[in-house]
Amino acid sequence: MDSNFSFLRDQFPTIYDHASQAEGLVFSNPRASCFYTRFVLEQMVCWLYKNDPYLQPPRDNSLGALIHEQTFKDNLKPGLFGKIRTIHKVGNNAAHHTSPISERDSLHLIEELFHLTYWLVRYYGQNGRKLGDIRFDRQKIPPAAPPAPKQLQDLEKRLSQSDALRQLAEAKQRQTEAELAAARAERDALLAQNRTIADRHDYNEADTRRYLIDVLLQEAGWDTKAANVTEFELQGMPIQKPGDTGRGFADYVLWGDDGKPLALVEAKRSSKSPRDGQHQAKLYADCLEKDYNQRPVIFYSNGYETYLWDDLAYPPRPVLGFLRKTELERLIFRRSHRKRLRDTAINEDIVGRPYQKEAIRRITETFEEKCARKSLLVMATGTGKTRTAIALVELLKSANWVNRVLFLADRNALLKQAYRAFQRHLPSVTVLDLTRSKDVTGANVIFSTYQTMLNAIDRMDAEGRIFGVGYFDLVIVDEAHRSIYQKYGEIFDYFDALLVGLTATPRSEIDRDTYRIFQLPQGVPTFAYELNDAVRDGYLVPPKGVTVPFKFLRTGVKYSELTPQEQLDYEEKFRDEETGELPREINAAALNQWLFNIDTVDQAVELLMQRGLKVNSGDRLGKTIIFARNHRHAQCICDRFNSNYPHYKGHFAKIIDSHDKYAQSLLDDFSEVNKEPILAVSVDMLDTGVDVPEVVNLVFFKPVFSRVKFNQMIGRGTRLCQDLFGSGNHKTEFLVFDLCGNFEYFEQDIDETSQKIPESLTSRLVKHRLELATRLAPAKQSATPRAREQSSTYKVDRAGDLYTSLLDALHQHIATMPRDNFLVRRRLPQVETFSQRQRWNNLSQEDAATIADSLAGLPNGLPNEDPLAKEFDLLCVKLQLAILKADRSYERLRDKVRDILGQLETKPDIPMIKGQLDFIRELQDESWWTGATPSMVEGIRVRVRDLVKFIDRQKQQIVITDFVDEMGEVQIADIPTHQTGFSREHESPESGGLYP
Repeated sequence: MDSNFSFLRDQFPTIYDHASQAEGLVFSNPRASCFYTRFVLEQMVCWLYKNDPYLQPPRDNSLGALIHEQTFKDNLKPGLFGKIRTIHKVGNNAAHHTSPISERDSLHLIEELFHLTYWLVRYYGQNGRKLGDIRFDRQKIPPAAPPAPKQLQDLEKRLSQSDALRQLAEAKQRQTEAELAAARAERDALLAQNRTIADRHDYNEADTRRYLIDVLLQEAGWDTKAANVTEFELQGMPIQKPGDTGRGFADYVLWGDDGKPLALVEAKRSSKSPRDGQHQAKLYADCLEKDYNQRPVIFYSNGYETYLWDDLAYPPRPVLGFLRKTELERLIFRRSHRKRLRDTAINEDIVGRPYQKEAIRRITETFEEKCARKSLLVMATGTGKTRTAIALVELLKSANWVNRVLFLADRNALLKQAYRAFQRHLPSVTVLDLTRSKDVTGANVIFSTYQTMLNAIDRMDAEGRIFGVGYFDLVIVDEAHRSIYQKYGEIFDYFDALLVGLTATPRSEIDRDTYRIFQLPQGVPTFAYELNDAVRDGYLVPPKGVTVPFKFLRTGVKYSELTPQEQLDYEEKFRDEETGELPREINAAALNQWLFNIDTVDQAVELLMQRGLKVNSGDRLGKTIIFARNHRHAQCICDRFNSNYPHYKGHFAKIIDSHDKYAQSLLDDFSEVNKEPILAVSVDMLDTGVDVPEVVNLVFFKPVFSRVKFNQMIGRGTRLCQDLFGSGNHKTEFLVFDLCGNFEYFEQDIDETSQKIPESLTSRLVKHRLELATRLAPAKQSATPRAREQSSTYKVDRAGDLYTSLLDALHQHIATMPRDNFLVRRRLPQVETFSQRQRWNNLSQEDAATIADSLAGLPNGLPNEDPLAKEFDLLCVKLQLAILKADRSYERLRDKVRDILGQLETKPDIPMIKGQLDFIRELQDESWWTGATPSMVEGIRVRVRDLVKFIDRQKQQIVITDFVDEMGEVQIADIPTHQTGFSREHESPESGGLYP
């Protein structure tokens, strides 16, 4: 039987052989067919790179990098790149995933391959202009027998080895300039010849766009080739003009097992907004409801943006995919079976306090009466946020509002605590900790850290994406605050679920995202119950502050104020061995960072043991947390405690931080009333979310600069504890020892709006390169005489070359982003836009802002590089910007570069450095930097970036001193525990009232 690929046989016989094999397996073995189709794509790409000198192979020779290389994409006819991406993606799935591959997949891929190979012959074949308009014929696909297992194994081996890909760079390097020039001339002549006749072939771009929606549906477990799913005919559409039949065709209808429609999908062209299909989809839903007595859920999508409209309950909302059958069935089931929340009782065995029940009613009012899907609950630490959440889950489940719940926390300790609470108070549900088990089968409530869930979202199983957008009905965010949304807000956007945030510390800075995330007015949470409210009502105990003004911790160590003996010790430990210089003082910030003074620690511990609250009739210090600055500081505190109190035999005081893999066991021991340790020295681990009611002493042995964190740390001591000091003698207060001036700091009007989550190195590098490119753009064709003079020495010698190389690097960052990653998928229209290299040639300010704000931090597919090399890249880009802006930071940045070069100069025996030694020494000359240009700095960056890994990383030496410190007058002080939200007396009318 003739093949659809017969036109390849004479000029591309190898590609023809593999393509015809892929064609022969379309129906008999779809997975094997997709294997072969991807392999043919690889062979075709390799042929192009080897034979077209216009194409520039990237450093990474993987197929993914090759097809995203800009010259390769620019060379394609419009619309072909989508076909290449589809073959690459589905072919990889066939090779590496267990998800089913259907005949429709293999048929679609083989047809896409047909169009690609037609283009190959049409433009690269001899007399390609005479090829004519060949049509793909499905009747030519033979019902061949499946291949033998050995045949598939051989193919997998070929795919994994990819020898042809690895040989590309070497082949290009072996070509001489004369050979390249001849090849270019031959290529240009052939292309010009084949373009003399217009290409009228139909490359079927519409089918490629539609397949994007198919892939999303398949990820949700839908079989798009099943009967009545696509182009389903409907009757009853409005008559627009005489002669209309009232017929319509729904692009997709998704059916339930009972034969009724669960959902419909209206697909629009990718160039149009999906909203253009909203009314049309609504009319289709009307027709389906009339015929089947069930209103389907409405989706409308262009493949990049998708909207879900359950118009019996909510307005349209954007989603990042489609719902599975079971999820749609649950949604439709709830229309008639969910109970009124206002009539559903709260389980008072879980929560009995009035404010807890009020909080739940506020949330249910928001969900039911206001048809909102997000709520923010503000409750002071110790008032039972977790128990309130448990009672809320119990109510929503019993009322048939939710089935699956996701509980998110930022640390494993908080997660384990919430997990245990759910087990204890709601034993009827099946709970699972995703950080410990990946099998989520049957779990009603899943607990996860943010990072674990971020990694799990892209996991696939045989039915598609495990955690689809509709997997959870309710997402609970514990200890919700702005930094969480900055780092992990994409998770909340991904899941199409009710969202409840729990926090003790929302704030009202202008740029905070908390209220925006929950679609609430600024400063108006759904419900708030704060520390002052809880103390007033007798549910929490207040803190009593004790200021401890240590001189060294406030003003540092001054040489002139030491005793003669101490000065000798100071000189020995702080004099610079090379220069002989002696600092006049050591700043207070160094204390407990790298300088540890024994006397300061001894006095602090003694004060705690003398004045801290005691239990056991005053015989033993009550449970105490010391907040240390770092692990080394915690070690110093414990060492000094054990030295001064050896009779406790090392059990009384323990470090609880992430350095100990059994830290959770220590925390469990600390949480028990009569179990040691009694004194926990914590580095971050006990700052938030740990409930030990017996804690009566807190020691701030470090400065805290976040009011949010300060309030959370104070909250470690606020819980009630009955009979703590004996029968009928309850805990009524706790002490907070402030050794580092935190009380004074937070009495000020502290502006915390500038506190932001540190950006990744990659994101910062992208943004700085983007700024450099935009500054170079107006003068990109100019070249200074000095830069031209250096052309034989430096790879990049002109401003125009630097501008182009920056745009190339930025484009590659965007073009290699994995489209299947859920973070990328949210920005797919922008990613696709800036994946076109020509789009970068005239960037507007709006374009630059979009790239910096929305795309810079997304994951990309570029090879992993040494972080030290990337740090050097960033340093050089900052230096280039300083040159252009004539910024005073220039000298500091230049000296940093020269310092790095000086360190490299000390390692002449390393071959890579030896080869650049003359260059490195030349750059040490001050005259070289006179009139330096950004292009000259780029030359340094290119030649030095791979050498910086040989520099020894310098570490700050730890210094132990024993200078006599002065402790000022210890005083009782008010603690500036600002309100964390709005108490009940200060609620806005917009927050609404309770049910009558």
